[in-house]
Parts: sequence; C-alpha cells; structure tokens
Amino acid sequence: MRILGRIPHPVFQIVAYELERHYYLEIEAGPMKQCFKLPKDRFAGLEGLSQLFDPEFETGLVQRFEAMYAELERLLKR
Repeated sequence: MRILGRIPHPVFQIVAYELERHYYLEIEAGPMKQCFKLPKDRFAGLEGLSQLFDPEFETGLVQRFEAMYAELERLLKR
C-alpha cells in the first residue's frame, strides 16, 4: 500500500492509498475514522476519487461520524 495523495476538504482529513487492485480512502474527523476500499477500475486516480465527495456522500459521512461519536461517548460513560 502506498499513499496516492490527500484530497483537500474543509471538514475532513482525507488520504487516498493505492493497493494492487483497489484504492483505500481514509476519512478522519476528530477521533473517528471511516475507510472505504474501492475498485481501481472504477475510478480515474485521485481526481476520480475526489469526485465522490458530493453533498449526498458527505451527508452520509457526517451522519456516520455523529453515530460513531455518540457510541464512543456512551462507551466512555460506562
């Protein structure tokens, strides 16, 4: 796995990695991280991956991060 590059974003830290047959997207927000393994033949490099970040995808990311953070809070309050 090698770093393909970073995708600039005002809210998230996004790093794209390249594997033999896949891209691996790592998206961070605070203490949480979401990862996606995507087939290389469906995306044209870093440019193609950056096009994933439309409002619909970002809304889903925010919802999952909020759920993850709520779960972390519940765990830490035990």
